[in-house]
Amino acid sequence: MNPSKVMRIAGREFAATVLTKGFIIAALVMPVIIGAVMPLVVIMMEHAKPPADRGELAVIDKTGEVYPLVVDRLKPERIVEARQEQAKAITEYVKGMLPEQLKDKAGEQLDQLTSQQLDSVYEQFGVPQLRVIELPPDTDVEGEQAKLRAQIGQAAQTERGADRGLLAVAVVDANAVKPTGGDNYGSFDLYTVPKLDDRTIDEIRSAMRWSILERRYEASGLDRSRIDAMTNVAYRGTQEVTETGTRESSLELNMLLPGAFMILMLMGTMTGGQYLLTTTIEEKSSRVVELLLSAVSSVELMTGKIVGQMAVGLTLLLVYNAVGIIALFAFQRADLIAGSTIAWMLVLFALAYFMFASIMAAIGSAVNELREAQALMTPVMLFVMVPYFFFMPITRDPGSTLAVVTSFIPPISPFILMMRIASTTPPPLWQVLAGVAVNVVGVVVFVWLAAKVFRVGLLMFGKPPNLATLVKWVRMA
Repeated sequence: MNPSKVMRIAGREFAATVLTKGFIIAALVMPVIIGAVMPLVVIMMEHAKPPADRGELAVIDKTGEVYPLVVDRLKPERIVEARQEQAKAITEYVKGMLPEQLKDKAGEQLDQLTSQQLDSVYEQFGVPQLRVIELPPDTDVEGEQAKLRAQIGQAAQTERGADRGLLAVAVVDANAVKPTGGDNYGSFDLYTVPKLDDRTIDEIRSAMRWSILERRYEASGLDRSRIDAMTNVAYRGTQEVTETGTRESSLELNMLLPGAFMILMLMGTMTGGQYLLTTTIEEKSSRVVELLLSAVSSVELMTGKIVGQMAVGLTLLLVYNAVGIIALFAFQRADLIAGSTIAWMLVLFALAYFMFASIMAAIGSAVNELREAQALMTPVMLFVMVPYFFFMPITRDPGSTLAVVTSFIPPISPFILMMRIASTTPPPLWQVLAGVAVNVVGVVVFVWLAAKVFRVGLLMFGKPPNLATLVKWVRMA
């Protein structure tokens, strides 16, 4: 194999991909477009006015005490007040998670944004307009269910936002307020028409629960406001003690970083691999590959294409990695990433890329059209999804048996090792080195098999091969 020919092919592949408008848009412009579009989406959501459910809620209150509170709690203005309290609580929680240097400015903006949102809560979320009626305690529940059943056809034909008649029936147990037999409290049942807005159901259930609890407190001689004050604890961010003082905890970032590294590696690997698959199919279908094979060997051609597209994936990886590192410096969290972590990422990316790129090159050489490659790509995509499935258990316990075992199974092991290395409890060095050694062997095997398929498949036309045919090609080569 002539290294100069390989590098010329690699350079051609890299330039033909990176210098295209499509790559520039996908790699550089697309993130900017997404960042610009997100505020537009938020504005559109703010001005969206989904029609609220309008209809009737029947309450069978066997306690005789809950119904009046339910009526008051489901008034539109009370629903808005409850949503305002929830929004303020969420805002305070988010403010508590902000870094110290952003707390004042960003916290003020959050308060202002929350205030603006609350002023238009009716239009944004749609407040259900419910007429709450009381039915006698001995009302036949099955008869009310029959009424709901009769409403199904009519509700489906009623325009959204118009009065739809009976929407739900709530049945409060007789012992929901005062227990029978010690502390055996009852609850309530809720029956609704199909496809009732989940927000309306949540409002009804919340109102029923709030009203029952209020009556329980009254029956026990307790003050609800004092109980709420005692049972609610204000959120204060966790502080990390450092050599220079204290700072806000980086727990959330520590949880996200392993996944971020894994996704960056997947992006670089699959982007370069996808370009390799596409260019191989295009060159084969246009018969350009026949001219190339007259000047270079099939192994030189495959190696050059793999190396060239690896440079493409590495370019993406470095660009997005640099953006992430700059962001960590801006938030004074650069200490969360060690230089060795970046170095290991580059090593593991190269190993993962060579294995997946070899598969892509083999598939591209075996088929005649991109459509034919879809069936052969299914197993590849299943392998790609495995790190996603294992993300949570591995980041929570990087030293578990699952994490250790999957660290030695190519071609997914580079992604698993990367998540473990970037976690708060990195694996022992011997496991990392052993995993790298296993993946080096995996690279040799994958490239060897791909080269055999590539050598035969490039000049094969006609019916797309199946697995048995690919095995036959490997034996032939």
